[in-house]
Amino acid sequence: MKRKKEEKRRKKLRTLILLLFLTIIMFGTSTYAWFTANRTVTIQSLDVHVEASNGLQISTDANNWKSVITNADITTNAYSTHTNMVPANVTAVSTDGVVDSSTGKLKMYKPVIGTDATTGDYNITTSLDTEAKGSTGNYIAFDIFLRVDSNMPIYLTSDSKVTVKADTEDKGLKNASRVAFVKQGHGASTDSVSSLIALNNEIAEKAIIWEPNSDTHTPIVISQVAPEYGVTIGNSATTPDTYTNYTGVNKAITTAVDLKELVNGTNTTDATAVTPNIRTTANNTTYNSIFTLQQGVTKFRVYMWVEGQDIDCENNATGSDISYTIQLSTLDAPVAP
Repeated sequence: MKRKKEEKRRKKLRTLILLLFLTIIMFGTSTYAWFTANRTVTIQSLDVHVEASNGLQISTDANNWKSVITNADITTNAYSTHTNMVPANVTAVSTDGVVDSSTGKLKMYKPVIGTDATTGDYNITTSLDTEAKGSTGNYIAFDIFLRVDSNMPIYLTSDSKVTVKADTEDKGLKNASRVAFVKQGHGASTDSVSSLIALNNEIAEKAIIWEPNSDTHTPIVISQVAPEYGVTIGNSATTPDTYTNYTGVNKAITTAVDLKELVNGTNTTDATAVTPNIRTTANNTTYNSIFTLQQGVTKFRVYMWVEGQDIDCENNATGSDISYTIQLSTLDAPVAP
């Protein structure tokens, strides 16, 4: 009798150990896009640095012109009626790059992740995000004014990067970051400050989108996330560390849709293929033409966000500290020393 009880106890123990092992395996290998495991995860300690050089001047108030603007200029030194936001944390959103013609704002969609009651698969709904001035919000957005003395093309230099802050762990979230420029309007350098601030005479239909770190993916993304979601990384199996095509959410999704179908592009109703105007690699050494400025002052709204539709936006990548650096130049290459 005692032997039977002991054998029964051992069987239970073996079963519990097996279940524990399976649970560890599950938590060790499960990884999902759109931060499905924890909807409150964030990027922390955001740094923003925008630099203009070689005859190009920049301002956040259309009055005080300089060569570099930082977080303080965007949040504190901007014009009084600005709607700039540099939140303490940001969360994943998505856009197909379309601009609201009435407001000049980029249409951003924020998600709610759920599960199908029958299959248990992840699903998603989205709503059009509302930009909130100040330190709240899901992404960075701010106005800048660029001034030149003659018509000239502008280049995004090789010093423009989205990086992990020094002394912090690189979890790969920088690979899901995006930056966009939305033209608002143009005026003469002699126009009043108030008229320059109010510029809305040339609102762009679509944003100019820059995808940094387009060739870089973590091993988890390559081995787990991409296969799980049916996303092809690179042009072939032999070149996995190259850019990945993606789609951006194009409307508010009120009835939940399958998350995988939204991410991998098979849902063409609620998401549209996005081709960034500029793609740069993690070790970029090139200057890229980004737009042409007319003589005078041009107003842009700049956006910085984490693209939820990018497979690099996955659970293991959360909790990073990110720095956005943009350098704009009138030159198409670095000046020789």
